[in-house]
Order: sequence, then structure tokens, then C-alpha cells
Amino acid sequence: MTDEQDLPPDDGPRPELVPLPGSSEHPIADLYVRHLLAVDEDVDPSEIEALALSRFPATRWETPPEVVQTKAGRGSRGSEVHDRLVPGTLRTSRHTTISGPYAPASDDGMALGFDGPVGMVYEVLCPRERGAAPFQGGGDRDGLARVYSEAFPIREEARVASWLVAVARRLCGAVRFDLGATEPRFVVPDPAVSVDLTVYSDVWLSPDAALAVCAQADGSARLASTGTPWQGPPQTAGTVPVEPDGPLTPEQLAALHARAEDADIAALTGPRTLSAYAVEVDLGDDGLVSVEVSGVEQLPLVLRGLEWAVDGAIAYQVRWTPDDLVDWQRELPSFEHRVSRTRAAGVVAALTRAVHVAVGGEIVDQDEFLVEPDDV
Repeated sequence: MTDEQDLPPDDGPRPELVPLPGSSEHPIADLYVRHLLAVDEDVDPSEIEALALSRFPATRWETPPEVVQTKAGRGSRGSEVHDRLVPGTLRTSRHTTISGPYAPASDDGMALGFDGPVGMVYEVLCPRERGAAPFQGGGDRDGLARVYSEAFPIREEARVASWLVAVARRLCGAVRFDLGATEPRFVVPDPAVSVDLTVYSDVWLSPDAALAVCAQADGSARLASTGTPWQGPPQTAGTVPVEPDGPLTPEQLAALHARAEDADIAALTGPRTLSAYAVEVDLGDDGLVSVEVSGVEQLPLVLRGLEWAVDGAIAYQVRWTPDDLVDWQRELPSFEHRVSRTRAAGVVAALTRAVHVAVGGEIVDQDEFLVEPDDV
């Protein structure tokens, strides 16, 4: 993290930014590509670091951004002192770096081409790794199939490209993809696309309890039909006592196998045990919002290391599914879709808040970035 003393206070004057180096200063040839992330001027470098850590665990500052004082001009009042923000270099992997922030202007006189105001830019250098051309006619909600129409990125470049779009969506920014032989292509993701939220907790709610919680946020909430009544959590099978040392005796092996067969027969002939369920809110023409509850072992990177989530957690996935699934996956969906999405987003937020109040834990968005409860 950048030391707080290096950066000016939020209410103080902003330091001058260094112009973006020209692309000719990087000997990237055909091995590397340079992409640009444009964000607002109030985005702190620590936000970029936190979002990088959410996807790339090895992220670290090689050179943190630093505010230095420079003198400029001479007159009767002497030299004027200006604060200048020297860009830092954030390394996310052995081959990929993020440098910045820079002023939204290039020192080689070339326009960056962003449509709309830009506060600052970050330069991303990553390996050029391409595969086959993307399938035409499929969904392209992030716009990457349009950008990489000739050859889709794979491996490291695919991870970086996906992260750049997710960050631009989170920070209301834009991405310029420099592809080498072709003209740069731009993605300006709509922040409103990020509707779905997930609450991760170590608290399990029974279906009736979850329904009661969701009904507080939306009175039309109902349990999704499972065809199987709730039987409570699965019972753990007993164990066959064995000696702590030495191999099992023939009698112990026979008893162990018999116990396993009894457990298999009971599982096949007994009632099905409910290990996951969902609460639904039918929005009519606006689609369906569901709260899907299940235990998960693989958690988003941003949550790994939490003491209560070491062995997994309970996931309360609050999702919106519209009626038109094709329009849902378009980079530029229809006006009707956007209206339905706005209505559904309010329901998703209300249900997420209610569940989080009941079970605690952490909230993560659909890009696996952490969300503060007050921001839901």
C-alpha cells in the first residue's frame, strides 16, 4: 500500500500528474501489448491495488506513487513550489505491470482517443497471448469479442483483459486496448451491468428462516419448489472404533465394510437430503430474482485467508435472470432490458441487505470484488 503521508489529503490541492510515456519508449515488439485504463481523477492508487489483489494474489508495489515538490518559474516572488505525483509501478505477476497514475495526455503528442473526460490513466503492460478468433454470434457482454475479433486473448492476456473491463465497470472508467497492427479499440462498460451480489457467511439459514428474512425485503418472496421437504442438515455417519496403531484386523475391516454398505443403502432408499435451496421473487416481465443458498468450498480470492472461511462458507447468491437471455448478453442491450435491469437491481440490493443483516459475513459483486454493506 502507498503510505498515506505520500499522498495529499482529500480536501487539499491535487498534485500535478506526469504525462503518459509514448508507446515508442517501450520495446514491446510482438511479445507484449500496452493497454490503458482511464479513471476519474479522484481514484486513489490504493483502489487499483486492492482491485488487483482481488484477482492477482502476487500483486505488490515495485515503486509506490510518491508526491514530490518541484520548483517552477522565477520572478519577484521567487520560485513557485508545486506538488507532483510521480507514477508508481504495480506488478501483478512475473510478466505484467500496471504503471501510473499518469495525466490523460501523451508526451509524444498523440491523442489517447478516449470518448469523454478522463481524469488519469494507468498503463498496463502484459504478454501478447492470442488464440483463435472468437465465435461469432455468441454473447459479448464485456465487449472483448468485438475488441479481439481477429484472435481472442488466452492465458495471461485474457486474465488481464477481463480484469481491466471489470475495473473500468467498477470505477466508471474505460479501457483502451492497443492491439498492435490494428487501431486501438475501446471498451466503456456500463456499471449498471453489475447487478448480482453474493453474501458469504458462516451462518446457515434454514429455508423457512431465509424466506422470513427475504420477505422482510420483498413481500412476494417465496421458496422455490424442490419437491423434497426440508429434513434438516445431513446426519454424519458413525465411525468404527479401531486401534490407533497397526493395521486393521479382519474383523475390523469386515465391520467397516458392513457399516459403509448400510450407509449406502440408507442414502439410496431414504428421503433425499436438501443441501441447497432458493428463494425467488417473480418480477413478471422484468424477470426473476433468486437467492440461491448452498455451501461452497472455493471462495473468491478476496475472501481467502479469513479465519471463518478457511474450510468454505455458505453462499447466498442473489441473482437476476431476465426473460430475454440473448439481450442480456449483449454489450449494448435494448432500452427495455436496461429498464428491467434497473428495477431488478433494486430488488437484488434489498434482498442482499436483508440477508447480510441476518447472517453477517462479506458481500462480493459478480466480478468478485468486495462490496461494502453501506454501498449496496
